[in-house]
Amino acid sequence: MKKAFLVFLIIIVLGILFWMFFLRNMNLTGKANLSWNPCTEANVAGYRIYYGTEKRNGDCPSGGGYAQKVDVGNHTSYQINNLKDKTVYYFSVTSYNTSGKESCFSEEMKKSITVSIWEQLKELFGKK
Repeated sequence: MKKAFLVFLIIIVLGILFWMFFLRNMNLTGKANLSWNPCTEANVAGYRIYYGTEKRNGDCPSGGGYAQKVDVGNHTSYQINNLKDKTVYYFSVTSYNTSGKESCFSEEMKKSITVSIWEQLKELFGKK
């Protein structure tokens, strides 16, 4: 009985130490995988993803958009990393042509980022 209690106590202490050194200050971040249909215009040079934690306030980038943008070139899918846990993000895509002219936003999509501690531990220790 004393051995079982001692083993249990050691496990609890190791768990607390593990939490203190590895998990306590862990900044939980998530990701969003985005994809869209290619633009049918002949001279499309690439796409930009606009995103942020607030809805856009215009239909085109010049009229008001999002806090952040990423130029993804001519790809029609992209993964955005380092998104805050327990946060809603809004996304829209634009295309631009070889002359640099940019389209207005696509339909706005939203995603709620929720990250489990197990996903973070897998990434922390290299198991994907």
